[in-house]
Amino acid sequence: MGIKQGKLKAVMFTLVVTFFASISVVSAETDYPNAIKAAPHGITLNGIFQTGTGSGVSSASKTVNLTPNNVITTDPNAATKSVVTITDDKNQKAAVWSTDGNTFDINKNETASMWVYLGNGYAAAGDGMALVLQNDPKGNAAISTGNGETLGVWADDVTPTTGNIFTGRTSGYNKVDDLVKTSVQNSWALEFDTHTNDSRNANNNFDTNLGGNNHLASGYPADTGTYVRDMEGSLIPLVTNYFYSQKHSGFIDYGKNVSLSNGQWHHVTLKYVSDGSPSMTYSIDDKDPKTNAALPGKTALVSIDKSKFKSNGSIRWGFTGSTGASYETNLVMFEQVPGLVNASATQKVTDTTQKNKDVTNNGLIQSDDSLSFVTDINYSGGKQEWKNINASLKIPNDVTLKSGTITYSGAGTDSETINLTNISNGEITKLLKNNLSSTKYSNAKITLLGTANKETKDTVVHSDESEFTGSNAVVQSNAASFTIGGIRTLTLSGINDITVKAGSGATIAGTVVSSLGGVFPAGTTTAAIKVNGNSSVQADVGTDGKFSFNVPSDQLKLGKNPYTVIATDQFGNQTKSYTANIIVGANKPTLTLDDSGKTVNAPYSLSYHVTDDSAKIKMYYQDGSGTPVLMDTFDNPKANELHSGAYKLPDDLSVGKHVITVYAVDSDDNKSDTQTITVMVPGKLGLTTAGSLDFGSTNIPDKATILSRKTDFSVDLEASLPGTWDLSVSATDLTSGSNIIKGAVIYRATAGDNAQVLNQTSLKILSGSSKLTPTKVPWDKDAGVLIKADPSQIHKDSYTATVSWVLTNTPSK
Repeated sequence: MGIKQGKLKAVMFTLVVTFFASISVVSAETDYPNAIKAAPHGITLNGIFQTGTGSGVSSASKTVNLTPNNVITTDPNAATKSVVTITDDKNQKAAVWSTDGNTFDINKNETASMWVYLGNGYAAAGDGMALVLQNDPKGNAAISTGNGETLGVWADDVTPTTGNIFTGRTSGYNKVDDLVKTSVQNSWALEFDTHTNDSRNANNNFDTNLGGNNHLASGYPADTGTYVRDMEGSLIPLVTNYFYSQKHSGFIDYGKNVSLSNGQWHHVTLKYVSDGSPSMTYSIDDKDPKTNAALPGKTALVSIDKSKFKSNGSIRWGFTGSTGASYETNLVMFEQVPGLVNASATQKVTDTTQKNKDVTNNGLIQSDDSLSFVTDINYSGGKQEWKNINASLKIPNDVTLKSGTITYSGAGTDSETINLTNISNGEITKLLKNNLSSTKYSNAKITLLGTANKETKDTVVHSDESEFTGSNAVVQSNAASFTIGGIRTLTLSGINDITVKAGSGATIAGTVVSSLGGVFPAGTTTAAIKVNGNSSVQADVGTDGKFSFNVPSDQLKLGKNPYTVIATDQFGNQTKSYTANIIVGANKPTLTLDDSGKTVNAPYSLSYHVTDDSAKIKMYYQDGSGTPVLMDTFDNPKANELHSGAYKLPDDLSVGKHVITVYAVDSDDNKSDTQTITVMVPGKLGLTTAGSLDFGSTNIPDKATILSRKTDFSVDLEASLPGTWDLSVSATDLTSGSNIIKGAVIYRATAGDNAQVLNQTSLKILSGSSKLTPTKVPWDKDAGVLIKADPSQIHKDSYTATVSWVLTNTPSK
């Protein structure tokens, strides 16, 4: 029976598993109460906003009032700030717009500051919100037709379908002109985008190529240039899908893997400039939500095209938001509403002890100086007067305050005092008794007077930003920082006698040293220098404490010219008076040394030539850093007469290199320029041995025997030449007339070593390195050169042999 062959069918399966990171998110039920509990300072918004009435707008948008302790209240008298909710659930669309009496004037400079809360959804959040300036004909009903990525303001990249698969069908807007009709018209928007839309399909493609990061960006929602069309074919023939990405101007990247929806309030400031080239500057995270301290934040600047608004001036403004399947709690609190109250606060610190010196920005003062902290609060216009202003004045550290006053000015004048005992947590809280407006009091000047504390070291003092919270505007002052100089002692170093020749100027130089250490800020410390009792000059001391001053030659006389130096720092601390002399003498001798700069071998005689205009000249040489040696003295009755001399260097110079310095000194203590010569002293190679090796008389032994010497024996060698040395020995046979004993002369290094027969070939027995001291090499009586007596070769007689010693040197490379 045959075997039927069949086919083996292989079936391949592909297993696909997708893992998602687990993200811990607080539910919306607890997110909103937590955000309210952490609400920062803000203003009330009664009558400022109205909920948008556009198609599909949810009822989530609302305004709630809070007490100072962040408790929701319906009592308008208890409210001190307001929170506006934009979105708080899935698939919402929301808008709040300014009321008719609180529009944004594009022909005036405007400032807005606010806090935004974008939920705590982190990577799961969606989709964000947008601040919008608009002149849409729909007014309060303006809203985008779509949800999700539109944020309630951008165009709705929906997927309308036209045609069919037989005649050709398109999905999405083919023309951008049709797309932009779905956005808020005549508008500019700043988006706070918490959700990445980059899936390359309609309704989810605005953020393509942004790297998936949360961000801020701006643009014109109804402008065709804001969108870029993309398209892809379909698996079904004759079907084309259109979708759009968005151009992002003024892009602020919030950072890789960093979310705007992080459960924190974010401070935002907008500054609109109408004049010249209109622009909008916006910053985020430029203030700490817990301390209100200023932070660097992230900032962008964009140009504003007023023509996009199609308005001569006033337009609406507000916030929009939209969510899809992802959502977050979006809240807004205002500090300064555009056009409502235009106000500012500026702090200035002056040192009244130092003639009202401005020390606001890193100034320098001294302990016990009297200080004035003045904060000017200015109202420059707006739709409302600035009401119920509560001042939170930060108390500067290391300053003792004495008094505080508030002075009002403008169309009227008034004043009040500040109770300095009412200090809590490093600040004074004071409710101003007057509102500020253009009709009565437009300025309030808050003045705190105090005294700098005594400091033992330089101390940086901070006068932090003060905050002025009214019911309809919140303003912060600038911070100030200055240094109180510690009590210190100043000393000088380097103030020594200076010797110069006639006709030359002199440079006085030294260093100021502070007992507190540190640097001397530029332009703060001087050295007063007086020469020969004349008027003092001021030399600036550098940051390293060093100073110098050039004294012209016409202010110096022959001989001693006393000078004094006193240094003074910026705090009035002074050194004692330091005194030294500028000694002006005759010209220094002129020296010529034969072979100057050369290398010569010893023995050697120095040959030199010298001229000078003084009465006597002395010649010296110095071997390295050794003691100078007087070589010669010349009487010099005739100025500039040439004197020549020679001096033989000592024969006992040590082996090696000697750098010999030669110079002359005249009777005015002027020293010539030095000249040098290098003298090489070669080493020696020497060898001394005893005259003879005496083995005495002995009987002929019965067997071969090694005979010891009867006297001590050593070799004295001197090997100071650079390099290494070797000592070798050789010997002739023992002879007596015609009798010869071969191999009888032997050598062993120690008594226990094997003996080596000496012959006419040299045997190297010792080696070493060059050294300056001689070496003595002794052997004991049973080592060194010995005789091996073999009775078979010996006759009764006296025998002799000649032993030769050779010392060799191998030079260093």
